[in-house]
Amino acid sequence: MEDDPNAATPLLVLVSCPVAERPEGAPRLWGKLKIKICPDTLAFRIYQKSEVEEAFNCSYELNPEYRETIEASGLKVSAVSEDGGARIVELPSHRFFLATGFQPQSTSEEGRPHPLITAYLEAVRSFAHP
Repeated sequence: MEDDPNAATPLLVLVSCPVAERPEGAPRLWGKLKIKICPDTLAFRIYQKSEVEEAFNCSYELNPEYRETIEASGLKVSAVSEDGGARIVELPSHRFFLATGFQPQSTSEEGRPHPLITAYLEAVRSFAHP
């Protein structure tokens, strides 16, 4: 079970690269973090660059022990932090399936939505009105 605290190998684990200077009580990964975008991915097509900085607010990440199994099943890690932690995953066989360890809506501003939000909305529009 994914929420079993006694699981031998949990799918999600505490973030391996906690931010050193974070407010007391804040999640382990709190604040800006550079992530590297893999080429030939949806994330790269959206960002149009190989490195970005995103604001994180979380304490858990994908257990690296599962990465090979997950990628063999078709889910691709398309962005990683400097320590190699998965920060964006996508499903290339799907029209638009992308998940992040950060919340792109939290850095969107009026008139300047986050690029992932814009790409998602454009994809919805193109699927609804081909």
